[in-house]
Amino acid sequence: MKEKKIKSKSIDNELVTEDDIVEVKKPKVKEKKVKVIKNRAKYTSKYFKKFAGRHNVSYDEMLKADYNLVIDRAHQLSSIQPADYTSHMLITVPDAFDQTSKVAYRLDKREDGTYTLLYDQALVTVVFFGEDSLFYHQANVDHRNGHIGFDVSGEFNYFDVVHMETSIKYDHPTHPKYITLDLEVGLADGTIVPFHLRNHRIHDEYDIDVLLTAQEKKFLDTLKHKVRGSREL
Repeated sequence: MKEKKIKSKSIDNELVTEDDIVEVKKPKVKEKKVKVIKNRAKYTSKYFKKFAGRHNVSYDEMLKADYNLVIDRAHQLSSIQPADYTSHMLITVPDAFDQTSKVAYRLDKREDGTYTLLYDQALVTVVFFGEDSLFYHQANVDHRNGHIGFDVSGEFNYFDVVHMETSIKYDHPTHPKYITLDLEVGLADGTIVPFHLRNHRIHDEYDIDVLLTAQEKKFLDTLKHKVRGSREL
């Protein structure tokens, strides 16, 4: 396995009383029609032409379809099914699909005023938390055309983990443009399994104001709790 490669509900409001739960009438929301993407390459090129802009539901649906394909490939290459794990998590970081490509970024603004940093090519890592083992799968995805390749799958027992090192790094000490978060898992046989959890491009309008995002914290907490729990058996 190439060390370079492994880099990463809407809730209805309810009014609770002492006697019962009273449902709050939902406000009428006009549903947006999802645009059918006919020419994917042209659509993606236009979407990333500007660095910042309002997000589009059709692009979200396209990403979701790509991620579902990665999960399906992970099931096949890892020889697992949903019954083999209790939960899974998907981690994405920008990564060029091949040596001739350059990643394009876009700052998506949501209706609630929040921002999401998107990229047209990504390294997608899916981790599946089993009872005694962690299954992981990675693949490069080119969202410009839907191509998926360079798949790698693996697994290890929580009990075999002897060391875990988490590090936050910058590409430049005084004028950084990128901030990365990495986890290295050391196994009893000397194998090092690296996970690249973040490759964030720093921007004036969009920065990480916390040490760990909610997803990063959930991944680290879940894995470390399972490893420590395996030692108590």
